[in-house]
Amino acid sequence: MADESDQRSVLMEIPEPQAKITGRLRRSYMDILCSRLSVGVRRGTHSCGVRRGHLLDAGSGRRQTRDGLDMCETSISKQLLNSLLLAEQMASVSLTSDLKLLLEDLHQKKTSVYRSIPYSRLASNRDAHCYRKARPHLMAFKRSCQDGGRLLLQNAEWEKLLEFVQTACRYTSELPQWETGTHNALREHCFNTLAAFCNAALQKHKPTAHRARELLRRFKMAQVSRRAISLCLEELEKIVQEYQSGESQTQIHS
Repeated sequence: MADESDQRSVLMEIPEPQAKITGRLRRSYMDILCSRLSVGVRRGTHSCGVRRGHLLDAGSGRRQTRDGLDMCETSISKQLLNSLLLAEQMASVSLTSDLKLLLEDLHQKKTSVYRSIPYSRLASNRDAHCYRKARPHLMAFKRSCQDGGRLLLQNAEWEKLLEFVQTACRYTSELPQWETGTHNALREHCFNTLAAFCNAALQKHKPTAHRARELLRRFKMAQVSRRAISLCLEELEKIVQEYQSGESQTQIHS
C-alpha cells in the first residue's frame, strides 16, 4: 500500500514553471523592420549602416545594439519624410498654376499609360485586355487635362492656358489608338475638353500676331482631332487674317 501511495504522489507532482523568455531573445519590431530594409544591401552590412554582428552579438553590449536601432530609426524616419514630401509635391500640382509642373505631370501620366500596357503578349497590345490595363492611367490623364485647364482658366492666365492646351493636345494625340472604337472615346473627350478651354481663352484674350501664327502652325502639325478643335483653328485663322489685313493697310497708308 505504501508503494502505491508513493507512486500516486509522484504522478500528482506539478512540474515547476519554466522561466519566461527574456526580452533579449525576442526580436523587436525595429529589428524585424531593419532586417526587411536590408534587402538589396551588400551582404554583411545592415541597411541602416550597422554590421549585423553588432545587432546580433549578445556579448557586444547594450550600447552597440541601441546605437544600431537608433540609426535604423533615423533611416526609417528619413524614408517616411521623403515619402511625405513626394506626396505633398504631387498633391501641389493640382493647386499650382506653374505651367512647367502642369505639363510635366501630364507627360508623366501619358508615360504611365504606355507602361501599363503588357507588351509581352503574343496577341495585339491594342485589344480590349490591354485597354482595361491602361484605363485607370487614361482616366488620370483625362483628369490632369481637366484640372490643369480649369485652374488656368479660373486664374485668367490666358497665355499659359493656350500653351497648356496646345501641348496637351499633342500629348493626347500620342495616346494609343485602340482596336475597339468605343475605347477611343476617352481620347476624343480630352480633345473636346481642351478645345473648350482654347475657345474660352481666345474669347477673352487676343494673342499677338506671332503667337497666333505659331499656335496655328503647331495645332496643324499635331495629329489632333480636327473635328474637336475646328473652332480653335477657325478663331486663330481669323486672328491671323486680322493682323495681315492690318499690316496691309499700314503699308498702303505709308
